[in-house]
Amino acid sequence: MKYGVIDVGGTGVKVSVYNESFRKVDYVKIQVPIVSSKEGVAEHDALEIRGAVIHTLKWLRERGVKLGGIATYRASILAWHRDGTPLTNVITWMDWRSRAVVSKPIYKVLGLVPPLGRILRADSPAVKIKWLLESTPGIKARVERGEAYVGTLSSYIAYLVSSRYINDASNEALTGLLHPGNFKRLWPVYDILGIPKAVDPEVVDNVSHIGSTDGVDVGVLIADQQASIVGSSCLSPQCLKVTGSTGVFVDAVTGELIMPGKPLIPLVVYRVRGEALYAVEGFASSGGSIVEWLVRAGFLDSVGDLDRLAYEARHGVVFIPSLSPISYPVVRGEATGLVYGLSHSTSKSDFARGALEGVVLIVASLADRVEKTAGRRELIRADGGLSNSTAYLKLLASACNRRVERVRGVDGTGRGVALLLAVYEGALKTRDLAGLGDVDLTVEPGALSLKVNVDVWRRALGWGSRVS
Repeated sequence: MKYGVIDVGGTGVKVSVYNESFRKVDYVKIQVPIVSSKEGVAEHDALEIRGAVIHTLKWLRERGVKLGGIATYRASILAWHRDGTPLTNVITWMDWRSRAVVSKPIYKVLGLVPPLGRILRADSPAVKIKWLLESTPGIKARVERGEAYVGTLSSYIAYLVSSRYINDASNEALTGLLHPGNFKRLWPVYDILGIPKAVDPEVVDNVSHIGSTDGVDVGVLIADQQASIVGSSCLSPQCLKVTGSTGVFVDAVTGELIMPGKPLIPLVVYRVRGEALYAVEGFASSGGSIVEWLVRAGFLDSVGDLDRLAYEARHGVVFIPSLSPISYPVVRGEATGLVYGLSHSTSKSDFARGALEGVVLIVASLADRVEKTAGRRELIRADGGLSNSTAYLKLLASACNRRVERVRGVDGTGRGVALLLAVYEGALKTRDLAGLGDVDLTVEPGALSLKVNVDVWRRALGWGSRVS
C-alpha cells in the first residue's frame, strides 16, 4: 500500500509517497513564498496554494496513489467564494496586523478574564477573522448571505477536495470559536468579536473520509504539529516532542484535556471515531526562520553551512532570535530581535553559533513551561528542518539535560499523516501508534556546551526596542 501525504507549510507545499513501512520513497516540493513586510504582513497567495494542492493531488494519482492525507500549518485564515475562488490571501499565523483588534480598550479589558485571555490574542484565528472581516469591505455581508465562507487554511483545502464547508477537529479547536473538550461552539466569543454565526464549519474527525478528487481519496486532515506528534510516536508520558521548523514548537501529550495558563495552549492531537487525544504546547515564532535569515543576510552561504560555522565558534554572542515583535519568553510588542556582546574578535562563526544557541534557549524555556503543566519527560524527540543540524541537537540535549532522539528523515508531520492513513484503512489501531517510533540519531547531554552566558541572555530579553 502506498500512502500519499500533502503538507502545506510555511515555505510551500510538499507532497510525499510513503510505503507500507512508513518510509518516504518519493517527494517533491512546490515553493510558495510568504509575502511579508515590516508593517506586520505575513500572507500566502491563496491562488498559488490552491494551484499547488491541485497539482500535488494529480502528482499522487500519476504515481498510482489512491489514498492520501493532508496536513496544514495552523491558525491561518482566509475567505473564499462558494465556487472555491479565494477572496483574500491566506493571513498566516505570523501576520501581526490583528494586533489592531486586541489593542482596543474593550478587548484589553476583556482579555484579563482568564478564559478570554486565551482567545483575545493577536495570534488567535478568532481575532484574525475579526480583523479580516473589518479590513476587507463586503466580506462580512457575503458570508452572512451565504455567498462566501471564512475559515482556516485547513477548512479551505477541505472545501477544495469535498465542496463541503468542514474543518477537522485538530485545526478547528485552535480557532477560539470551539471548545476543545465538548466541541461545542463558543457563541459568546462570536458575540464579543462580532463574528457572524455563519462562520461555523462542520467539525469532522481527523481520520475520516474528507473527499475525493483526481482519483485520490483523502482520509486524513490534520494540523501539522499534531501530525508531527503522531509521526514522532511521542504519545507517551515519557516523551517531549520538539519541532524546529519556521518556528519552534514543544508538545507534550496529556491524554485528557488540560487548560494551561499563558503562554501555553491546549491541543487536540487527533479525534478518531469521536474520541479525542489531547496535549499542551508552547511555541515561538522564530526558529528555522532565523537560519534562513542568516543565509539572506550573508552570514551563511547556505543552510547546510550552519554546522560547520557553529563548531568553529570560539566566543559567545547573546542573540535574541525574533524577526517579529517578541512574544516569548516575554511579550514585548515594541521590540524584535537583539544581538549583544560583539567585539573585535567576534567572527562569523561566533555570530552563527549565537543565533543557534538563542533558538535552543527558547526551546529549553518552552520545555520547562510545558513540563510544569504536563510533568517531566525523560526524552526529547526532535523533528523539523533544524534537526538536520547536529550542533542544534547537541546543544538542545545539553540545554535540556536529557537524551534527544531525531526522527528519521526529520519529517514527523509527513510520517504522522501516513500512520493515520493506515488507521483509516484499518491496518493500524490508534493504540499502536505510540510504539512505532523511528529514529536515526541519538544525542546525550554534554556533547556540546553553550558558549553564551545564560544569565546575560535572560536579562537581554528586556533590553532595547524596535528601531524600524
